[in-house]
Amino acid sequence: MALVGKSGSGKTTLLKCIYGLEDLHEGDVYIHKERVLGPSYNLIPGHKAMSLVSQDFYVLDNHTVEENIWDKLIGYTTEAKQKRSSQLLKLLELLSLRNTKARFLSSGQKQRVAIARALALIPEVLLLDEPFSNLDKILTDKLFSFIIKEVKRHKTSVILITHVAEEALKYADRIAVLDCGKIIQTGEKWKVFYQPKNVKLAGLLGDYNIIRKEDVEKGDQLKSKTVIRPDKINLKPSKSALKIPVTINHCSYNGKCYELLAETKSGHSLKIYSDKEVQEGQEFRAGLESLLI
Repeated sequence: MALVGKSGSGKTTLLKCIYGLEDLHEGDVYIHKERVLGPSYNLIPGHKAMSLVSQDFYVLDNHTVEENIWDKLIGYTTEAKQKRSSQLLKLLELLSLRNTKARFLSSGQKQRVAIARALALIPEVLLLDEPFSNLDKILTDKLFSFIIKEVKRHKTSVILITHVAEEALKYADRIAVLDCGKIIQTGEKWKVFYQPKNVKLAGLLGDYNIIRKEDVEKGDQLKSKTVIRPDKINLKPSKSALKIPVTINHCSYNGKCYELLAETKSGHSLKIYSDKEVQEGQEFRAGLESLLI
């Protein structure tokens, strides 16, 4: 599950409560039938069945990169430690630094060591607090691919905090949206994305349009306002789609598709995604392929 929300919405605080880094004023957190207690009850905060990878990554500065991983594998044979640490060092592109003490690493390298420590033993619950903010995109994709395989094999639950909607949609199965300390919507990612409860929530997850009755031919089939994503407006619609007469005002390429800025006959602006370039001034009877709200 991905937790999405603006800065200050309560994402990190919620994760700390789950892990046992905060004392709760109300309510309880349980893993199985065991209550998770906060720092007032535990000398070392946190729960043994969980791992937390936070923005404040923790490493042993006076130990080598490999020793940092071995520290999490106490009780395992030397052969098992070597096999697991080599796997993680290769994954996180740290092989050349395996014998370097952590205090000599850059912040990005330390973050990778912290991730390796968290993944040394796959827990029952893995908590990720924007853990890949300093990593490049290819390494992030490689890491998530590894994590997904590992957690499925161990039947581990994962909660990912991110403010990047693309990350939530790409890597999570479910999404929960936080606003001012409250979860305002939760569900399968595509349902939350395409059926947001309100306009504010729609904006948190990406581009959207507000379609009004006066924009659409046979607009009586719509509610007063309908939210729809740009990829659900088709310039070559099916016969059954509701039609919106539009004029293209601008066309630009964003690296993945063409973004069209269009205007309806009633003067409202629409954003449309297209796989082909469209000339400014062209007119279309675009179609709504699905209605969201």
